[in-house]
Amino acid sequence: MFDSTPLTLDEIADQCRALTHAVIELDNPVAKEVLTFVLAERLELLAVTLQSPEAPETDNGVSA
Repeated sequence: MFDSTPLTLDEIADQCRALTHAVIELDNPVAKEVLTFVLAERLELLAVTLQSPEAPETDNGVSA
């Protein structure tokens, strides 16, 4: 299922945390490599979102 709603900062940060945990815990090197690539993309999105003048709000209503 695809949802085109923009992610909040909290959602992006949660994804980064989950991916980091998965990379640390997995033993499969191929899975680690793929998830590391996805993590790098999410971190880039987080950085761009934080630098954006229209940064979305966090889940608690505070803008970045």
